[in-house]
Amino acid sequence: MTETTKKEASTLHRLLEIGKFDEDALYKESSDYEGAPIDADVIIVDEMSMVDMFLMNYLLKCVYLGTKLVLVGDEDQLASVGPGSVLKDLIHSETITTIHLDKIFRQAAKSKIILNAHRVNNGENFISKDDIEEDTKEDFFFIKENSQEKMLEQAISLCTGRLKKYGNYDFFQNIQVLSPTKKGVLGTRELNKLLQNELNPNSNKFLPEKQSMGVIFRIGDRVMQIKNNYDIYWERRAQNKKEVGSGVFNGEIGTITKIEEKEKQLEVQFDDEKSAWYEFSELDQLEHSYCITIHKAQRK
Repeated sequence: MTETTKKEASTLHRLLEIGKFDEDALYKESSDYEGAPIDADVIIVDEMSMVDMFLMNYLLKCVYLGTKLVLVGDEDQLASVGPGSVLKDLIHSETITTIHLDKIFRQAAKSKIILNAHRVNNGENFISKDDIEEDTKEDFFFIKENSQEKMLEQAISLCTGRLKKYGNYDFFQNIQVLSPTKKGVLGTRELNKLLQNELNPNSNKFLPEKQSMGVIFRIGDRVMQIKNNYDIYWERRAQNKKEVGSGVFNGEIGTITKIEEKEKQLEVQFDDEKSAWYEFSELDQLEHSYCITIHKAQRK
C-alpha cells in the first residue's frame, strides 16, 4: 500500500498500538489502555472484511470527532478470525453510504482467476475447457485429488520443480503455499516441515542450526514474524546508506541469513530489506513461512 500510494500505511494493530503494552488489551473490557488516538482528517481502512467487532470498536474509540472514515472491502472475501461480520452487517444495514464497484481493473477480464472467482460466488463449478475462449489467460489450475497423500505429493512436486519448468518460477522468489488450517496432514505445521526438508535440507553439517520449541531453524529458511514487536532494533542498507529503526510486526516475512551459536542469536533479513537480530530466547516470535494460512496471507 505504501509503495502504491507513496503515503504511510500500516496495519490497524500497529496504528492503534495494540499489543504494545498488553497483548490481550483488545479483548479486555476492563483494560485502562485506550489506544493511540489517530490524528488524521481521513482514515481509509482496506480489507475491511477481516475486521472483527473488537477491532472495530477499538478503532472507533481512537477516531477524533469529525474525522472521515472510509471503509474499503468485499463482503465475499475472507471473513474475520474474531467474532462478527462488521463489513457485511454495515452494508446490509443500509444506514451508511455504500458504493459498489463492478468493474475489474487489477486483473484482465479474461483471467481464469477472475472468471472462477465469479463462478464460486454464484455457486457454480470452475470454468471448463469448453467454456474457455481463445484469449483466456492460463493463470488458474485446479488439480483434483481424493487422498491427502496425493495432495501432499502434488504440493511438493509443484514447489520443487514443476512450476520451475512451467514458468521459471523459483520457490524462494515467486511461490507461496497456502493452507486454510494449521493442523492436520495438510496444515501449515506439517507442510512447513516437509517443504523445509525438500527445499532447505540439512545438507551441510558444518552450517549451524537452532532447534526451538520442536522446530529447527536453518540459514536460508523462510520465516514469519507472528506477533507485534515494537522494540526490536533493525537496520536497512541501500545505496551505501544506513537506515535504522525499531519494530517488526505480525505477518512480516523474511529469510534467516545468519545463526550465531556463540552469541545465541540469529539474523533475519525481511522482504523489505531490513535486518533484525533475534536472541534464541525470542524465537517464539518466528515460525516457518514456506506455507502460511490463508488468513495470514490476507494480513500481509
